Amino acid sequence: MGRTYRFLLHLYPRKFRETFGEEMLRVFQEAAEEQRKRGPLAYAAFALRETLGLLLALPGAWLGGQPIRPLEMASEASGLPADVAQAQRCIDASIQGMVQAIAHHQFEKARFYSLAERKAREDMRRLKEAHGISD
Repeated sequence: MGRTYRFLLHLYPRKFRETFGEEMLRVFQEAAEEQRKRGPLAYAAFALRETLGLLLALPGAWLGGQPIRPLEMASEASGLPADVAQAQRCIDASIQGMVQAIAHHQFEKARFYSLAERKAREDMRRLKEAHGISD
C-alpha cells in the first residue's frame, strides 16, 4: 500500500508534494502500521479510505492550488514590496496547509497552521503599515 500511496502522491502538483508530501507519507505510514495491528479488515478499510481520499482531493490540488512563484516574480506581479509579497505567500501556504490537514483529519496539524496563519496576518498588517499600504 505504501507504493500505491507514493504513486498517488506523484499525481499531485510538484509544489504540493514538496510542501506536504513527506509529512503526508509519514503520517500515512504511522496510521497504516496502527491499522495493520487491528487486523486485515481494518487495514483494508483504511487502505480504501486513504486511496479514495487522495484521488478525490486530486482535482482540487490541481485546480485550487496556486503556484508559488519566486519572491521577485510574486512581488512584481502584485506590485507589492518583496517583504509584503512574502508575507502574503506565508498566509496562503498556511491556509493551504490547514485545508489539507483538515481534509486528512490531522487536527493538531490544522491548529498549527491556523496559528501560523494568524502570525503571518499580523506580520502582514505590520509590513503594510510600515510601507503605508492600506487594505
